[in-house]
Formats: sequence, structure tokens, C-alpha cells
Amino acid sequence: MVKKQQKFILFYINDEKFAMPLLGDSQFISCDKVAILPDVDNRITGLIYHGGNIITVLNTAKFLDIKYNLPDEHNCLLFSFSKDFYGLIVDQGGETIKVNQVFTDRNKKQFKKYIKINKQKVYILETDKIMEDLKIYD
Repeated sequence: MVKKQQKFILFYINDEKFAMPLLGDSQFISCDKVAILPDVDNRITGLIYHGGNIITVLNTAKFLDIKYNLPDEHNCLLFSFSKDFYGLIVDQGGETIKVNQVFTDRNKKQFKKYIKINKQKVYILETDKIMEDLKIYD
């Protein structure tokens, strides 16, 4: 039986490496001049305009419960979900990789899936889990 390879795009927050499934429209963009929105979930940083689309900017560190000082200028990993566009704030973009196996860490409460790169666990942020947690479509 042939294992299906999965593609991921890597990124860094606070010098820690993370992965997200590679989607057709995934790309890293500059994410400055964010329009702040009042009275929204604190994981939503605000909105930007890019390539003819309004992008909802999400504070990735808050989803991961990482202490993080948001820099004035930052990058976002752009992706779409249900025909809307989102940007996860990242420190630095990484490469695209293919893997044969995804593992599960049963001890973690969220984002339990991970891949191994040079024997290091790299946790996966799945877009459907982010949106489910954010409850933006309720």
C-alpha cells in the first residue's frame, strides 16, 4: 500500500517551528497597517486589504497560548476558508515540505497533530480547528 504524501508550509513564532497544511492559496505577505476592530475576540487582530481582498488577521500566538509581543511590522500566512481570507501572524515564513506520516500527541489539549522534521516535533495548525475554536461562522 502506497502512503499518500501530505504537503505543509512551515512558519516560526518565537523561534518555534509550526506547520499548516498547504492550501492552493497559501502565501506569506506583509501584514502591516492593520485596521483594529472593536469588540471582537482578542485572537482577531483586525483587517487588512491585500490583492483585492479583505483579510481577517489572526493572532496566532493567542491560539497557541504563547506569550508574544506583537511587533509593529509582521508577516502573515495567508489562507482561505469558506471563501473568506485570513492571515495568521508569524515571525518568519519557512519552506514547503512533503511528509508521509502525521502523528498525534494525545497529551496536548489542542493542535494535537504533528509531523517530524529531523526527529523534532512540529505541531500542525489546522484551519478547520482554528475556525471551529474561533466560532466565526456561528
